Amino acid sequence: MNRRKALKNLGILTGGMILLPSCDFSEEKVTLILNKLQITAKQEDLVKEIVTTIIPEGEIPGANALEVHNFVWVMVDDCLPKEKQDSFMNGLKLFDKKAKVISGNSFIKLSENKRITVLKDLLKVNLEKDDQGKKSNMEDIQSFLKTTKYYTGWGFLQSKYVMTEIMPYPLVPGTYGTCETIETNKRINING
Repeated sequence: MNRRKALKNLGILTGGMILLPSCDFSEEKVTLILNKLQITAKQEDLVKEIVTTIIPEGEIPGANALEVHNFVWVMVDDCLPKEKQDSFMNGLKLFDKKAKVISGNSFIKLSENKRITVLKDLLKVNLEKDDQGKKSNMEDIQSFLKTTKYYTGWGFLQSKYVMTEIMPYPLVPGTYGTCETIETNKRINING
């Protein structure tokens, strides 16, 4: 037997065995790489549409243009404990099904007014626990919506555009010991 050929074939076989487990042939591909969460393109698009509905485009760029949905994903992945992440992901999975029940169509296919109505309706639902004290699916959906709404507002207000164009924050407002008159039409950053 030729030793070089045997070693070459063994190397190819070993490389193939190493690569095979990392190959994922499923239909749902992970589009955003996070530390703990595994999300699909459909889930990312749904959160993007919810965030866009919460802060739409107008005179200033909305949440979609500022890519606030990425901020939401990173904050959920990095800052929430495991049980809240599980509740968030479960609420995300159940949200579109519930939106179909309420409106008759998928959330992404709805008009902007219908989307607002669906979000308001889902946030207004009274939560009731069953006889064993277990939480209902609506708790996960509302937890998902409240978390998304909270991180959307936070991400929007902390975006580069808002912090530089709308509410600029001067590091040093003036020289030491002088007073500055604030004009009534001038926007000031109260977070400083």
